Amino acid sequence: MERFDLEKLENAIIYVERIAEGKNPVNNTIADSDDVMNDPIIIRSMFFIKDVLVELKNNNGIIGKSKGSKKKEFPIETLSDFQYVEVKTITRLTEQLNSGIDETVYKKLSYRPITDWLKRNGYLIETEDTRLGKKVTFTTEKAQAVGITHSLQTSMSGNSYYRVVYDKNGQEFVVRNLPSML
Repeated sequence: MERFDLEKLENAIIYVERIAEGKNPVNNTIADSDDVMNDPIIIRSMFFIKDVLVELKNNNGIIGKSKGSKKKEFPIETLSDFQYVEVKTITRLTEQLNSGIDETVYKKLSYRPITDWLKRNGYLIETEDTRLGKKVTFTTEKAQAVGITHSLQTSMSGNSYYRVVYDKNGQEFVVRNLPSML
């Protein structure tokens, strides 16, 4: 991957545009009618070159793709090695699942697709809590039946919030359904 100086790139765009318009690139004066800069083939070529340089500029001066190949999706096969450790939040569960992958090769698993799936399928519900005066996420009876529960907690700063946790059954439920969630 090579990066070009954006200032030089901007100047090149100006000069190529002047040639494309049939002008002297240095002093910006109209070229003589018999000048090579007025040849239709040269003009079309210069407009093409200008378009390429503008795209390069829009890509921050970078030609081609970044080094290395695109990361692969999270490897579902690693889930067969999952072992329950303790009750935890979805953030801690995804951290545990990510600890078994090579992050230079694979994309890390995010908690968002999991919680979105759980909401779409009636395990979690997002609602306005009038007592706390903010939007909160609760578990439903359906979620509690599979080991996903919530409880009211107080932070070190004294703020109340609902904490959703996954016990052994809840974590195994997520791991079993992860292919559908992704």
